[in-house]
Amino acid sequence: MPSFQSAKPGVTAIPILLVIFMVSFLAPAYSQDDCGTKIQEAQKFYDQGMIEDIPSMLAPCMADGFTRLQRIEAYKLIVLSYLFDDNQFDAERTMLEFLKKFPEYEIMPNDPVEFVYLFESYRTSSVFSFGVTTGLTLTDPRVIEPYSVFDMRKVSQKTTMRTGFHVGVGIGRYINRRIFINLEFNFAENRYSFTDEIITPLSGIDGINSVTYTEYMYKAELPLSIAYEFNLKKIHYFVRTGISFATITSATGLASRKYSDEMPAITGESIDVQDYRKDLLYGAIVGTGMRYKVPRGVLTLEFRANIGLNNIVNPDSRFKNHQQIFKSYYIDDDFSLNVFSLSAGYYFSFYSPKKQADK
Repeated sequence: MPSFQSAKPGVTAIPILLVIFMVSFLAPAYSQDDCGTKIQEAQKFYDQGMIEDIPSMLAPCMADGFTRLQRIEAYKLIVLSYLFDDNQFDAERTMLEFLKKFPEYEIMPNDPVEFVYLFESYRTSSVFSFGVTTGLTLTDPRVIEPYSVFDMRKVSQKTTMRTGFHVGVGIGRYINRRIFINLEFNFAENRYSFTDEIITPLSGIDGINSVTYTEYMYKAELPLSIAYEFNLKKIHYFVRTGISFATITSATGLASRKYSDEMPAITGESIDVQDYRKDLLYGAIVGTGMRYKVPRGVLTLEFRANIGLNNIVNPDSRFKNHQQIFKSYYIDDDFSLNVFSLSAGYYFSFYSPKKQADK
């Protein structure tokens, strides 16, 4: 009987696996290089007016043979070839497919006018967007009518802005290409201080030099605004106006007294002052910022001012806070809050490209 040598499966399998690996690794790279060449060839055909074969030349690479930028250029060439071949139906079909895949695309300065004209005949802004924002606040208390436990003629009063923060979510919708509306829900911290500095010694007072009262307020806000957008290159700048409503979730006050500049301040106890504030705050919004389109959304950066329109102190409770008045030597002014904020965010955009009716 013939004898057979025992095969070594490991030795036989290794070269086979190596070949499979090399083929699977090198084939996509080769295909991508080949597709890159196709783009160059199609561009030469287009420049020479040989447009009929461009769609079929590029079609095999549209699924996964191109990089993102190459695929955009391929779509442009296909759309333009259909337009110059008077094939409006396929040009519009391809443009709609392009906008669904790349809804955030911005017209470039070197885009042919025919492509631009067809592009702008479609609704390219988002149907609506949903996002999150966060940032810093700087709160300026605006005194409407001053009060003091001291003789007002002998006291200098001042306010101090302090930093806080805010976080929030929002939903936006474009009314047209330039105008969009925003509804937001924010949680914010506001900090601010009032100081009564005695400029003339007071009889009956134990040598107090100054009293500083600092308040920490937390509130839930509902801003509603409308914005106008204008573009410079790829950045969309905007101006905003609107109105904001807020309710206080908590508010505490802390007063300190100084008896001389050389001595440290004596700090009292933190006091819950929410009952001495009104339930509803409202203000006017003005702001400006920028929006930068990224795949499927926009990054935002905004400076905003929320101008307080109402006195937030409950006048019926002003003289009921005995601990604050008789221990801390401080009484509430009538005041509103002007809040300046710098915030950044990301909005995820939902698109639905659609051919617009001819005007």
